[in-house]
Amino acid sequence: MKKRHLLPLLVLAIGIGGFVLLKMMRPPAQPVVAQEQVWSVNLLEVSPSAQQPSLLLYGRVESPKAATLRVPTLSQNSSLSVLAVPHLEGEMVANGDLLVKLEDRDIQLLIQQRQAAVSSLDAQISSEKTQHDSNLAALKHEQTLVALAERSVARARQLEKQRSGSQAALDDATQALAQQQLSVTSRQREIRNHPARLQQLQASLQQAKAQLAQAQLELSRTEIRAPFAGRLAAVSVAVGDRVQTGTALVSVYDVQHVEVRAQIPNRYQDKVLKALHHGQNLTAQTQLYGEAIQFTLARVAGEIQQNSGGIDALLTVTHGAELLRLGQFITPILQLPPQEKVVSLPYSAIYGTDRIYKLVDGRMHSVKIELVGEHIDATGNTQVLARSEQLTQGDQVIATQLPNAMDGLRVQEPSAVLPQS
Repeated sequence: MKKRHLLPLLVLAIGIGGFVLLKMMRPPAQPVVAQEQVWSVNLLEVSPSAQQPSLLLYGRVESPKAATLRVPTLSQNSSLSVLAVPHLEGEMVANGDLLVKLEDRDIQLLIQQRQAAVSSLDAQISSEKTQHDSNLAALKHEQTLVALAERSVARARQLEKQRSGSQAALDDATQALAQQQLSVTSRQREIRNHPARLQQLQASLQQAKAQLAQAQLELSRTEIRAPFAGRLAAVSVAVGDRVQTGTALVSVYDVQHVEVRAQIPNRYQDKVLKALHHGQNLTAQTQLYGEAIQFTLARVAGEIQQNSGGIDALLTVTHGAELLRLGQFITPILQLPPQEKVVSLPYSAIYGTDRIYKLVDGRMHSVKIELVGEHIDATGNTQVLARSEQLTQGDQVIATQLPNAMDGLRVQEPSAVLPQS
């Protein structure tokens, strides 16, 4: 009975002793040391120098010499038929080429009426001048007749005093004299009124000629002609269409006066405006269909649109204008004035808009920069040109974007430093 009670106690004692023995024989625990993570990055060795920045612009082609030709205001008919459209959209036309021919029958009839009125007045003026010459000649004869009548009256009066003639003869002579004098007075009045009648007829003739010229002008307006040499941008009508006054017919622009409107970002405005103010010639270029298109910055817009990110620049085309079309989207590269002490960096090195990191004692150190433009290297890649007093010859800039970038972050130094592009 006593032996059965001692057996469990013996087993328990052996277990406890084994546990104590194992605990005494285990190796001592090693302390956990926290290791700082090192990030692998690419480095770019910089060398501040003088470089010419370029700026990629996004613009559309337009022309200051473009015209939309419409149906003119005509007095005879407000609705006209289109008789001919000799040229199609996209064709080149010369100055004065016929673009659209409109119906002109009503105006032709009006011109005939106006011409008839002019001819009638010419005839009346000619008749008036002939009548005036006749009146002048007749006046001389009538004045001679008056003189003869006066002598007849004098003789009749003398005979009547001598009682050799009758009173009736004297009365007849006196009546004849009065009638002849009345005829002279009437002729003289006709001669005096001649200038007024002639002036009135000439004024009517001038008015009729003006009306004829107006009708001829309206006739010429039925032929819509090119105001200058250029390309047809749009043809809005076809033969047989009925058009009203003010209807757009064709649009034409001068291919030698095309320009590109593109927006200069706010951060580059001061450099561009200063360059224009000092008379510097800023050029730009792009490639289109394998051909080089060259531009010159002519001016900037006189108004900045609300909620815009910059000011519009207007670039005139100096080479390759014939390849462009109105409304075409192109991307010219504008060459800005040269800048001193700038470095060329990839976009991956830029954090935000004004910060980069350089390597200092194996850790990241933030540097505030000023963006002065862009630069396209020999391989066609776009680099950012930046300036900072904290960048010196040989500094190594971190060219890798890190999502957790901060001052003091430890980075792994590469085996080789990337050369500056």
